[in-house]
Amino acid sequence: MNLIKIQKIENHKDIKNKLLSLISETPKKRWTNNESKSDLGFDVSLTDWQVDGEFDYRKFYLEIVNKYFEEYDFINSSKSLIHNVWFHQYHKNDYHDWHIHAGCQFASIYYLELPNKKYSTEFYDYKYKQVKKFDVEEGDLIIFPSFTPHRAVKVLDSDRKTIISANYSLELLDKNFYEKEII
Repeated sequence: MNLIKIQKIENHKDIKNKLLSLISETPKKRWTNNESKSDLGFDVSLTDWQVDGEFDYRKFYLEIVNKYFEEYDFINSSKSLIHNVWFHQYHKNDYHDWHIHAGCQFASIYYLELPNKKYSTEFYDYKYKQVKKFDVEEGDLIIFPSFTPHRAVKVLDSDRKTIISANYSLELLDKNFYEKEII
């Protein structure tokens, strides 16, 4: 759990409406497994997960968050890649059960709309074998190792929750950092 980093996005109130407007113009679909035999449970009202295309909200989002990924510096990487950006909009009875993110080293969640903290993401702490929630609010960005099980709990009221998620990978180590640390 000590590799999970929470950061406040500067000027969240200023960028929120622009992101929501761009998302409203983005092709989207309902994402559910009600009809499938999948072990993973999910029901998300609106998302662009697995919708192909270059979308304006993704470009704008990446301009905003790049510096926050650079600040996630415990590995001292000189090159990184943010990929698989998508949004989820959760309405009443929507959820996304326990899952991890494959094909990357880190994942992120930006709480674009979080009207109630009780709907923040839950993480599973292997060390203490318990579910953990962090004190987050709208405008926060969580970056965490992609193998950390997490879930979006079921929304039980009529307030909409919107998150933007992304996967993040480190490609090159900053060798100068490690060479200067060698004694």
